[in-house]
Amino acid sequence: MDFAKLAQIFEKLSATTKRLEITGDLAKLFSECKKNEIKHVVYLITGVLVPQHYGIELGMGDKLCEKSIALVSGKSGKEVQAHYRKTGDLGETARELLEKKTQRSLHAQLLSTQKVYDNFFKLATSSGSGSQDLKIKLLADLLGSASPVEAKHIIRYVTGKQRLGAGEATVIDALSVWKAGDKSLRPAIEYAFNMTSDLGLMAELFFDKGIDGLKHIKPTPFSPVQPALAERLPDANAIFEKLGECAVDQKYDGFRLQVHKQNGRVEIYSRRLEKMTHMFPDLIEEFKKIKLKEFIIEGEAIAFDEKTQKFLPFQATIQRKRKHGVAEKAKQLPLKFFVFDVLLEDGKNMMLEPYAQRRKELEKTFEGGKTVMPSQTIRAKNAAELEDFFEDAVGEGLEGIIAKDLHAPYTAGARKFAWIKLKKSYDAGLSDTVDGVIVGFYYGKGKRTKFGLGGLLAAIYDDKNNRFRTICKIGTGFSEEQMTWFEKTLSKIAVKQKPANVDALIDADVWVTPKYVVEINADEITKSPVHTAGMNGKEGFALRFPRLVKLREDKKPEQATSEKEIEELFAMQRK
Repeated sequence: MDFAKLAQIFEKLSATTKRLEITGDLAKLFSECKKNEIKHVVYLITGVLVPQHYGIELGMGDKLCEKSIALVSGKSGKEVQAHYRKTGDLGETARELLEKKTQRSLHAQLLSTQKVYDNFFKLATSSGSGSQDLKIKLLADLLGSASPVEAKHIIRYVTGKQRLGAGEATVIDALSVWKAGDKSLRPAIEYAFNMTSDLGLMAELFFDKGIDGLKHIKPTPFSPVQPALAERLPDANAIFEKLGECAVDQKYDGFRLQVHKQNGRVEIYSRRLEKMTHMFPDLIEEFKKIKLKEFIIEGEAIAFDEKTQKFLPFQATIQRKRKHGVAEKAKQLPLKFFVFDVLLEDGKNMMLEPYAQRRKELEKTFEGGKTVMPSQTIRAKNAAELEDFFEDAVGEGLEGIIAKDLHAPYTAGARKFAWIKLKKSYDAGLSDTVDGVIVGFYYGKGKRTKFGLGGLLAAIYDDKNNRFRTICKIGTGFSEEQMTWFEKTLSKIAVKQKPANVDALIDADVWVTPKYVVEINADEITKSPVHTAGMNGKEGFALRFPRLVKLREDKKPEQATSEKEIEELFAMQRK
């Protein structure tokens, strides 16, 4: 497939937010793909080279891109920089400078999608001496054969600025429309994706063997499963009314991790499905001792003070997430790992088993461990027992509890009432915190002038349309260190205009690419004519008196609180 076709799709996607239109365009594109192209086309559309758990990211700095553009356009480095300052979009700069180029390559229209993907992959994986020069040449090689529009999207892609309206859910819909003419195949396709976390691989299998080829997918070591999600209810009575007799786990405020083991190899993945194995050498040794040859388990790692026999706050646990000084920090902040589910056990797919059976196998394997052990749980036969266990968990410094349906299978990637969380109440109105995505920030005034940052503009996620919609300005809850960190970090991802995938009626002093998730506490959810979250007519939802709780490094933007959850929380607080 000529890359020109993909570039045309990128142009359309960057200009529209209409999901039906996007879905139709992608379905048509898939119909024109060959078997050996579909995987890479899907990766490129969703903005990745390979799934996140491979740990390969493209991210090329602006300076190197400027050198490549200068090399191909015939302009000097200073001229490219000046043009970039004018447009604020390096991709747009590449397009305009290549349009003005007096002599174009004869091969400008012969750039294939495979060639682009291959060069991107070499860019991402080249390292060591001479790698910077190689990256400049690889990118210039593409730009030299690219049309101006192709060059624009190549540059946006390698700099991580390619923000399109095609998320994973849209691609899944488009695959169904391509094969069936409608979205009827979506549940089966989504199930396969949730089992593999590899949209490209799943699309390739679907292309080759159709829907029947997806039915036999099962959990496989080192292909992370999309984590199950919990619903909310306001109190123990509501939970027991929903589930009846149920299992109740303590809810730990640490790292939710998925651990894979096969033939002595152990890998650990975060909630975001990032590989984090190198951060937990102490846990790796413990997992290797487990007698099972093969397993996939889920659990929570949390820092624990052996002297006081107390769990440490999240701010302590988060210090274990680091690239350097890992062994030293492991000694300072030892972890407990509480296993709360088993997905695969020596070749057997445990996800299809009812929770009661999964728990039985889990306890048989992990009971008695001092570092790796089963999560603390009870069988609640009435609401009073559930409430007592909740109060005990909060008294131990934990977040609350998770109630689990004894008969439910593991629901990968889905938010269902198989799991229901109950967290300690922060106030009488809002019974849970909200995870918001930072989409902009405001300059500091008065005492905050020296920090450069006075507040954040946060949004929640509209998963139906792959949009971020504003819900509050956060001006309290910051330490001085946090304000300095946010200003420095957010300035690196600042953009001159509101991002295309952000819906906002109010302005930020500085817009940023949606990347960082923060946990927000508030008094209540109110109706607002200012914010776009859940907007129906002239009113959306807003958080009243929002306060920063912490940065959620374990969540990606698409895992933030959804519009549907905000609507449910609003209804829950009114009850």
